[in-house]
Amino acid sequence: MKRITVQQAFQKKYPEWIDLVISRSREGRVNAMPVGWSTIASGSPVLYAVAIHHRHYTAQLIQETKEFVIAAPSQELAQAVLYCGTHSGHQGDKMGPSGLQLVEAAVVSAPLVAGAVYNLECTLHAQHRTGDHILFVGEVVAAHADEKAGKRLLNFGNNAWARAKMAPDSVFRF
Repeated sequence: MKRITVQQAFQKKYPEWIDLVISRSREGRVNAMPVGWSTIASGSPVLYAVAIHHRHYTAQLIQETKEFVIAAPSQELAQAVLYCGTHSGHQGDKMGPSGLQLVEAAVVSAPLVAGAVYNLECTLHAQHRTGDHILFVGEVVAAHADEKAGKRLLNFGNNAWARAKMAPDSVFRF
């Protein structure tokens, strides 16, 4: 076994799912940012966690409104995800230029993303400062799926993304 740096180890964790975190300010301005550091955190209650750098506009909006949406982008949303990931919400509107189509949510004020594989409406359950990031834990209060959405996007690191596709013979069953 060879000893490596933590950064080298983290590069070996790819691929990872990409999620979009959708938030809305009290004034109604919507923001979206792609994240890789997200996961189911509890089955009962159903909780979903996402780590966001404390300086990001999305972190500010979640702290302000205590809610957010997690959208699992399909391959058809790849260009919109790229736009949202390379532009800052602090600098201006990302929704118009990104081309994302938004749909009113059932419970929270942050909208859903049309064409996403699924959307999870979350209310803030807890937040923990973890160094330079904040771990936001949301209670999932509603879920939605788009049966026509394509495959999910995967992040391969170093700005390489691809759609999820596995050959049937590469699936392992226990």
